Amino acid sequence: VQTMTQVLEESLNTGAIFAMRQAGVKAFADFVRKFGFGERTQVELSHEQFGNLETLNKKSEIYYATASFGQGITTTPLQLATAFGAIANKGKLMKPFIVDKISYHTGRNQITEPTFVRQVISPMSAITLGAMLVSVVENGHGKRAGVPGYYVAGKTGTAEIANVAGGYQTGNNIGTFVGFAPVNDPKFVMVVKISEPRDVVFAESSAAPVFGEVAKYLLEYYQVPPSREVK
Repeated sequence: VQTMTQVLEESLNTGAIFAMRQAGVKAFADFVRKFGFGERTQVELSHEQFGNLETLNKKSEIYYATASFGQGITTTPLQLATAFGAIANKGKLMKPFIVDKISYHTGRNQITEPTFVRQVISPMSAITLGAMLVSVVENGHGKRAGVPGYYVAGKTGTAEIANVAGGYQTGNNIGTFVGFAPVNDPKFVMVVKISEPRDVVFAESSAAPVFGEVAKYLLEYYQVPPSREVK
């Protein structure tokens, strides 16, 4: 018996399946899409991919069960960052952009304004989920992503690499860590992805430490004061 916070802390696949069943397959699939998976963000970059949610069109519950912990579907790092951005932004999904300003020879400047896409979850749900993700960094597999003096929210992800002919490669994986900080007033969302790391299996030993190093730099760069005592 585990709490849902412990499910996130320990990356328990069975807990993810439990949550999917509590929501129901239709609601689960709807929320996957509401968070922006399976669609282009329309960012100003060529060749953006959709990701693949084809298994969520099938009837058997096994496809939803495996999708609940990330197998059988695909996403892009940008979609992942955008989805976590919605959690950081009190449930609001925003359109990402690359170009901040275009300056014309006439002297006119075209400023890119943040674009609201949709409300994915309620502000209270987003705050609660953010606190649960802090617990992942404080008590779970994300400890090495933490920054002393700050509350960092995030989640590890360790993915097996699929073979073209079916099944998964042996001994190869992709480690990711996605998160934001500080949790009470986020200044950035970041995804770290490391393909086929050497000598380690899980993202807590590959992507999480890199996230922690870059997050420390960003918090210092943005001059964000610590919100807790540094031990």
